Amino acid sequence: MIQTNFRNMRVRLNNSPRNHKPASNIREGRVEISTDFGRTWGTVCATHWSFREANVVCRQLNMGYAAATNQTQQFGNSTTHPWGIVGTLCRGSEKLLRDCYRETTYPKICNATNPNVAVVRCIDRVPDLQLGVPEIQRNAYLDTQPLSRLTCAMEENCLSRDAYEIVRTQPGALRKLLRFETKAENVGGADFSPYANYDQWQWHQCHNHYHSMEAFASFDIYDLNYRKMAQGHKASFCLMDTSCRPGIRPKHTCGNREQGISVGCSDTYNAQLDCQWVDVTNLPIHRTYILRVAINPDYAISEESFENNGAECLLDYTGERLTTRLRNCTQTPLWYAK
Repeated sequence: MIQTNFRNMRVRLNNSPRNHKPASNIREGRVEISTDFGRTWGTVCATHWSFREANVVCRQLNMGYAAATNQTQQFGNSTTHPWGIVGTLCRGSEKLLRDCYRETTYPKICNATNPNVAVVRCIDRVPDLQLGVPEIQRNAYLDTQPLSRLTCAMEENCLSRDAYEIVRTQPGALRKLLRFETKAENVGGADFSPYANYDQWQWHQCHNHYHSMEAFASFDIYDLNYRKMAQGHKASFCLMDTSCRPGIRPKHTCGNREQGISVGCSDTYNAQLDCQWVDVTNLPIHRTYILRVAINPDYAISEESFENNGAECLLDYTGERLTTRLRNCTQTPLWYAK
């Protein structure tokens, strides 16, 4: 990555069909930047335009946080409104868009045939999930289960690829699962709700529940050189207020039509639940690894910050339950945990 070097960069949102100056109170539109003190304006293209970049835009404009963002033709295209900057890549905590980085090479997505430009809608308050770091380490343990007892988990793709190859001939084959707890507390200014409407949720017959988010959490194991060795994920089968701070009454229950995490409340997926693990069956033993856990890993839902969505732990893996352990768990920004 390289640092953006536009000291005089100005930013605005524009939803007008032409390039005239938008109204001062506009909160939604295509993102436009100017590097010549407002004489000319250009749009934005990036490979991974997300809520990280959109939050920086809203922050710079004193409009709170991004409620929605995309690269689309909703407010015009790159032919009518040519790009002024490409390859924008933000951590999400920057105060100004000019403080963000640029992709090291020209983004392939930003070619002559791509008509899309970055758009943003700003709002005053959004949720903010904070991953419970102590819970990961405190409740972790190594479990062993035969494939015959993991049918539902296999349906939701929660085991390593080789498990699907041997299950037909060796249903009693054992899998080693590193289990741990994931606690997500909403410390933001609005309730955390699924990004999809109820009619778009996916029904899973085996577990008899809906998934309102296919990737609520991701679990990755790396060696000490950050080469990925194993991975897992957890879909949302019920976003709810498991516990709340004193004085706050739980609002979201485990209902299929209405899910969420209230401000000041937490949703906890305990270590005994299906898919609340990483399949470590093929992980070489007697080594130390790095476990990374992330909630809302795909930035599917807007948050105030993604700095508190990740955690990183050291994993001493022996292949035995009594001696395998997690230690030194620390919070990491989702920027690094992605």
